[in-house]
Amino acid sequence: MTELRAEGAAGWEAIADGWTHLMRTGTGGVAESRRLVLDPAHLTALGDVTDRRVLDAGCGEGRFARMLAERGANVTAFDLAETMITNARNAEEETPLGIDYRVMDMADLGDFDDATFDLAIAYLSIIDVLDYEKAIAEIARVLRPGGAFHFSVVHPCHAPPNSSWEPRTPGTFPVFDRDKLYKKIDNYYPARELRFRMWPTAPAETLNYHRPLSDYAHTLRAAGLQITDIHEPYPAEEEMTQRDYLREHYRVPFFMLIEAVKP
Repeated sequence: MTELRAEGAAGWEAIADGWTHLMRTGTGGVAESRRLVLDPAHLTALGDVTDRRVLDAGCGEGRFARMLAERGANVTAFDLAETMITNARNAEEETPLGIDYRVMDMADLGDFDDATFDLAIAYLSIIDVLDYEKAIAEIARVLRPGGAFHFSVVHPCHAPPNSSWEPRTPGTFPVFDRDKLYKKIDNYYPARELRFRMWPTAPAETLNYHRPLSDYAHTLRAAGLQITDIHEPYPAEEEMTQRDYLREHYRVPFFMLIEAVKP
């Protein structure tokens, strides 16, 4: 377990500067899927965050933390990769938004007292955490009663390991929507780690985890959190028209956003 945790942390540390460049320039499908699919879903679900104390768990280089702060939230954000936090703090120095950035492990939030935050966000970050049960329990602990936890994941049902689009023309790689016949989905069980490169020339592999949807539901319940909503976001029609490759999110949702509340 310790080795997997160290491997995951080292992978994100190795790609931190490249990731920062992708996120801040908005280049590539990795950035566009967040900007055009997940950002609107998260922001709509969160609603008005003015003056709310928000914890951004696994904030990376701080892109979404800055979006929340610009909307009036009092944001505390952390990540396990030190270079990510260095880059986030550099952006804070250039454009101060009052964000408190820290290097922390999501499974150990000992720096925070119980019932500290109104909202907690884990934007595609819980999938990178080995001990996710402890992480969710810690997030539940630092939420005030009535506080909410919003987290997004790669859709466990629609994007398990080795899932892929079947091309209409055998032997070709389907890029455009018209070239995609259907999505092949298999290997839902068991939960397991995945290794891949975030972009083709990334200097290191990234490690994250596929988990069945029921695992998240059971863990939330064990932490005393109640699921209040589930979203399977897809882009606006205008975006899908302009970027045909995004239509696959409409045919088979790639992301899932779960809302849970602490009673």
